[in-house]
Amino acid sequence: MDYLIVILITVSVIFGGKAVWDWKKNRTPRLDLTELEEERAQYLQENFDKATADYNFLEEARANISDRELSAQLRRLQQTAKSLLAHLEKNPQRIALAYKFIDYYQDRAVKIVKQYQELEETHLSTGKVEDLKARMKRTLTALDSAYQDQFEHVLNDQIISADAELTVMEQQLNAEGIDTKTIDVGAVDEYGNVRIDTDLLDRPIENATPRKFFPQGMQRRRRGEVDALPPEMPFPEEERPHIVEKKLIQSALAIFLGSFGAHKFYQGKTLQGVIYFLLSWTLLPGLIGTLEGIRYLFMPVEDFYTQYIKKENRRDKNRRRR
Repeated sequence: MDYLIVILITVSVIFGGKAVWDWKKNRTPRLDLTELEEERAQYLQENFDKATADYNFLEEARANISDRELSAQLRRLQQTAKSLLAHLEKNPQRIALAYKFIDYYQDRAVKIVKQYQELEETHLSTGKVEDLKARMKRTLTALDSAYQDQFEHVLNDQIISADAELTVMEQQLNAEGIDTKTIDVGAVDEYGNVRIDTDLLDRPIENATPRKFFPQGMQRRRRGEVDALPPEMPFPEEERPHIVEKKLIQSALAIFLGSFGAHKFYQGKTLQGVIYFLLSWTLLPGLIGTLEGIRYLFMPVEDFYTQYIKKENRRDKNRRRR
């Protein structure tokens, strides 16, 4: 009876965690529209709800599309759309400026993806069908620029305001005798002379340390410096729900069945699982299993993938080679 209760609790934790994950991923944020009129607030909320629903549909479709090229293109679109929606959530009064993105561009992206899925379900590979699929991909590629243009349009007043502030500041600095123009050292002026920085004429020549070249995206990070580009994900984004589900299962097994080494058997570490099982009459395996389960639960998904799933896949490959 006790084992049945433990199993039921484990299953509840697993499915409950998955339900919370799905709710968090598909929820529609409620905007702060208290300062606006009721009719306008309703209009903005409805438009934002539509944009969020279309975004969630494309995100789910991207995870289920087998075509890697189309999936990668949708990922780029979704990154821009996610940033735009996050900005609109913080600035709901600007939702009306994104009407073309909401009612046309993203709406057309949803229709194209639906049509592509319908063609995929037919399993036809005729020349006309393949040509139509290629045109759909090209159209989605063009939508990438349209998304960015819409985001810039929404930020237009902010850009104009920042530009005006910089212009006033530059004028103030120039009035105080501070030159804000960048001197292009080494450029040739209208007289054919090479411009140099006169401040360097009186300085002794120093042997500068040779700088190493790194390809773009691989620049060496200095201490305390933040990367200009985000780090590359160790796994495709569409695999995240599966990895989260595996992390929750492993955590639940360690917390509730750790005394018997269930989480070790689940990881494929049979020897360690047997040791846990043989020592299950003591309190030590249960205590260690609980601590390990808590660590799995709060471990970032990327770290969990690197430490457990990636190593497990590598071991499976080695076994196949043997």
